Amino acid sequence: MVRKNDILSARYQIDKVATQVGNESVNRIEKIGVRLQSGSTLQIHAWSGSESAQPAIIVAPDSSPADWTDFVFQLTKSHSAIFVEVSSAYDLLMLIWEVGEPTLLLGEGLMAADWITEIVDIAPGAVNTTIICDGDIPTHRIKSMHAVPTLILRGRQSTIQSHQRAVQIHEQLRNSTLAEPEDCGNALARSDPEVASAAVNWFLSGTNIISNDFPNPNPAHTDTRNSNFYA
Repeated sequence: MVRKNDILSARYQIDKVATQVGNESVNRIEKIGVRLQSGSTLQIHAWSGSESAQPAIIVAPDSSPADWTDFVFQLTKSHSAIFVEVSSAYDLLMLIWEVGEPTLLLGEGLMAADWITEIVDIAPGAVNTTIICDGDIPTHRIKSMHAVPTLILRGRQSTIQSHQRAVQIHEQLRNSTLAEPEDCGNALARSDPEVASAAVNWFLSGTNIISNDFPNPNPAHTDTRNSNFYA
């Protein structure tokens, strides 16, 4: 069985190389194949990260690992990101089981959100946090999502998911936080990685106050001001 250290070992090798040759290696992405118990093999793309960091799995079928590099390197160091190439919720769940511990799932788009909510519905213990970017949470899965801290993240000008639907999900989902940064559109983590990473770090820091204002991209930034969210 492939465990967390096996799946994420590429990250530690990247750190070692970066120490030897300097900053030119900081954007390197290591690709490894992980064979699952089902017999299929998933391609995992890993950035540098701490061995003690919690795994954060990025699920974004309509993008490539390189699209996420700027976002990943501004994330809080408490989590270390890997990008996975999956084609179903089943494969994603098999990967989490191989990791051997509950994990954070970040999904971008409607398909990724559907897979993540399906996993929480059928195996709630597999996921400790969810981040849904430009995605929907079906009404029939809301009840199973209550126990999992969830960030609903969309640019205020996004055309993929409406403001009204985002508010509706947030109001229905008891343990959720809604962030809608102003002057931002679709695919926030890729189109405006500084703002997106600030919003995610703000959420992971434990802040539970709604805000649309993320002026400081520093990973340690937490914005606790109230905003005109419902305006």
